[in-house]
Parts: sequence; C-alpha cells; structure tokens
Amino acid sequence: MQPAAFGATVVTDRPSEVAAFYTQYLDLQVGIDLGWFITLRRGTADWELAICERGHPTVPAAVSALTESGSVFGFIVDDVDKVAAQLSEGGVQLETQPVTEVFGQRHFFVRDPAGTWIDVIQLVEPDPAWLQSQQNLA
Repeated sequence: MQPAAFGATVVTDRPSEVAAFYTQYLDLQVGIDLGWFITLRRGTADWELAICERGHPTVPAAVSALTESGSVFGFIVDDVDKVAAQLSEGGVQLETQPVTEVFGQRHFFVRDPAGTWIDVIQLVEPDPAWLQSQQNLA
C-alpha cells in the first residue's frame, strides 16, 4: 500500500473553536467547513488535519467515548519562540517551555482546545559534541 496523502483527525465537542486555534496559531487554512467537519491544511501540502464533531454518525462510538487524546501532532515552524509567545499572549497555556535538544530540535508542547498534544518544533543545528558521540557509536 502506498497512501497518496496523510490526514489526522481531532474529535471534539467544539470543532469551530479547535479549527480557530490551528488557523490562528499554526497558520493552517480551512479547506472544508461543514460545521460538524472541518479540514485544515497549509498551502498545497499533501496532508491535512480534520476536525470532526464528537458523536457524529461518521465517528465510531468508541472514538466518541474517548475524553482525552493520546496522540501527539508535531508541527515544524520557522521560529518556535515566536509561536510560543503568540500562544502565551493569546492566553493559551504552554505545557512545557521551549527547550533546545542536543539532537537538533528546539521545541515545546501545548494542547489544542480539544486536549490534543502538539509538539511545536524548530529544527536547529545538533550539538557538535553530541554528533561526535553518535558517530562513535556507529
């Protein structure tokens, strides 16, 4: 199987509020808005994020019964600190503060209004000492 594209779905009681979060803070654009079902993507990306209303007949009952997401969506951005500041200024609580990892990421975690975990990532240069230690393992 070779999927033509990828999509993830957030199931929530508040589709419009969740969609507004992603359009405001992660610059995604609405593709379809049926009220109970909204799709978001950035430009011509071959992936999309769907938001579906909990309890809708298209959602399996077992999924609608879940009250918290165990998924983590990762979004790569140009400036992690700018996004963190925008979220904080908008009254959104960050779950962690931005941190630079030795393996080449600066990132933080936040949750959307449905409780879905989001890892906001900026790619940075890995720490040279860490890179050397990894080459020694090979």
